[in-house]
Amino acid sequence: MSRDVRISATLACCVIGAFVLFFWANHVAEDVFKNAFPSRFPEKGLLYPAKMLHDLVISDIRTRYAVPILFPLDLAVMLTLSASMAAASWYWLRQSHPRAARFALWFSGLYLASDLIEDCLLTFLLAAGDPDRAVAMIWALKTITAVKLATITAAIAMVLFAFAGWLRRITAA
Repeated sequence: MSRDVRISATLACCVIGAFVLFFWANHVAEDVFKNAFPSRFPEKGLLYPAKMLHDLVISDIRTRYAVPILFPLDLAVMLTLSASMAAASWYWLRQSHPRAARFALWFSGLYLASDLIEDCLLTFLLAAGDPDRAVAMIWALKTITAVKLATITAAIAMVLFAFAGWLRRITAA
């Protein structure tokens, strides 16, 4: 097995491992929410009403959501996902589309930044326990979540595009 194939297999395992961590962390977080709210709605979507955020900020689960779910668990997930996707995209694009390799880090970096900002804002709102402040900041939270969802989707697409290009290159050789 060539060095390139070994590196690529390692990168693919890292990306897969990051997604396994993502799904495991989601399962752990859903256990915190299971009897109080339908899901981790502030992080997963944009269509929830202000009343749900209001209720979350004054609920008993708010402290368990902030720690350990948002910090350190979600922090570990976002770091692992962004780093593995950035490394894999950069490595594969550098070989198949060298000029595009510099763009490989953008989506993963923007995803990391937006997810970190989202978690910090959400933790601040949960710690403050002020439902009026949370409702007033819902536009900011939803905007950051929209950016996070768009950039992680783009980062995943970049990984798949880069891997397909790399695979096409090695099978053509």
